Amino acid sequence: HIPTAVNIPLAELSANPPTDDRGALIVVYCRSGSRSAAARETLVNMGYTNVVDFGGIYRWQGELELP
Repeated sequence: HIPTAVNIPLAELSANPPTDDRGALIVVYCRSGSRSAAARETLVNMGYTNVVDFGGIYRWQGELELP
């Protein structure tokens, strides 16, 4: 995972959003990009206004942390 990222499975996102601040910048990503698109849509439908879909983690150029 990307360092400092918070892992919230898509199935738990509605019940466990990353913050109560609906205007906070939230960047979502997943392995390939399809779940991140669904996560963004879920958050936008919940009223979050600053959600960016980074897509697949393969696009990340920086260091990664292993579990």
